[in-house]
Amino acid sequence: MNQTKINILSNFAGRSFIAILSIVFVPIYLHYLSVEMYGIIGFFASIQAFLFLLDGGISPTLNREVARLTAFPEKAQELRDLSRTLEVLCWALAIVVCSIALVAAPAAANYWLRSETISPAIISEALMIMSVAFAFQWSVGFYTGGMYGLQEQKYLNIINGFVAVIRSVGSFVVLAFVSPTIKAFLIWQLIAAVLNCVLLGVVFWKKLPSSVDKPRFRSSLLRDVWRYAAGMAGTSLVVLVLTQTDKLILSKMLTLEDFGYYSLAITLAGTSIGLIVGSIQTTYFPQFSQLVAQERFDELRELYHRACQVMSFFLIPVVSIIAFFSYEILLVWTRKPEIAEKTWILLTLVAIGTGLNGLMHLPYYAQLAFGITKIGLWQNIFAVVFLIPLMIYGTTHYGAVGGAMGWVILNFSYTIVGLQVMHRMILKGELKKWYLSDVGLPLILAVAVNGVAYFMFTRGLPVFTSSAQTVIIITITFSLTVLTSSFSIPTIRHFVIRRVLGV
Repeated sequence: MNQTKINILSNFAGRSFIAILSIVFVPIYLHYLSVEMYGIIGFFASIQAFLFLLDGGISPTLNREVARLTAFPEKAQELRDLSRTLEVLCWALAIVVCSIALVAAPAAANYWLRSETISPAIISEALMIMSVAFAFQWSVGFYTGGMYGLQEQKYLNIINGFVAVIRSVGSFVVLAFVSPTIKAFLIWQLIAAVLNCVLLGVVFWKKLPSSVDKPRFRSSLLRDVWRYAAGMAGTSLVVLVLTQTDKLILSKMLTLEDFGYYSLAITLAGTSIGLIVGSIQTTYFPQFSQLVAQERFDELRELYHRACQVMSFFLIPVVSIIAFFSYEILLVWTRKPEIAEKTWILLTLVAIGTGLNGLMHLPYYAQLAFGITKIGLWQNIFAVVFLIPLMIYGTTHYGAVGGAMGWVILNFSYTIVGLQVMHRMILKGELKKWYLSDVGLPLILAVAVNGVAYFMFTRGLPVFTSSAQTVIIITITFSLTVLTSSFSIPTIRHFVIRRVLGV
């Protein structure tokens, strides 16, 4: 088995394990914390996304540079020095941002969030604990970028899986036997973040190529990467404005309970879809970067389409099943009809928007492999000017559903406009194949299979009488979707014919 397949399987297995833990334990957390308290966590997740932009593009820069420099063994000392330089910057920024968040927490609790049952003092305390955890989680992101650049996904996923068990099981024990409060829950999350940071930092430095001298901070190395990092930071800023504005508006306009429902939809869709997108993109990006560095562009074209087809095979069936069977999935997951009733439309829209966004990740990372950040930056600036007002209008007039609809429209526009611009600059002549073979056919078949199944089972046949029957129907539909994808996507079809059927 080649390194690419090992990395994909390792990423997918590791992220799947973490995602399953998250999905399994969220209903348990809701039992002790309530939807309203979960809304606090959802709010800080949005704020944290904004704070991550202050990373300045350090983590993706480390990923790219590690992948590039490891192709040249004679540059081991430069690689270690650059890693130390970026590490110092990362920790310095983490401390500054953490301090700002700590100072701002009381104001957010008193003047932004609206709770009917939780006092501002408790909300402020929760935000302050999450601010400290954020500093360590930010550094986890830095070391994760380095591990991906080294293509050491196996060790990365082992560490993350171990910490996920500690985080999830420990949180349950704390809530059930120590203190069923959000403070106790978040303190344990902080402990897990510290552990994750320490383990990843130690392993990252051990896996870097050895050199004669110790790694040291060299500001001169920043001259070679600052343009790329600045471009990444600029692009990230605009993307975060686009993707988080709806959440910030909703957190102000809605009660924490209503915002908690929206956060649940994001958790379920983001966790399930994110594990697929993250597993695949982080496997292929270092390879894209190495092929560009070595000017092997014909191989890059083949790898680009193969990667996009792998993404479609794993992503489209999951998005389809969540979008069509959102109410049924929520009901089985939470066992609370009131939560399912208030969340299912949100989940459908968030899943569609996040799925479209996921399909764009590999084209975006292909741009980054060429060192091109301006495409993403300018298309996102354009989107801010024209689409953010639409999202604000939708949220203002239609609440959470309006914000979620804006997310769908935004990402649909990316698949139309963004790809057109990209393929006129790099990988020219490959756009038609992306639309037809990589994404189009499997998407059409998935919608057809799930649409027929949904209307048969929910409109025509009264079979949704128990959770077991619901799970069986959803499993059958998902399996049929995967089967049709297997034979409609060239890369997967050839794999099945050669390896499974032995032809």
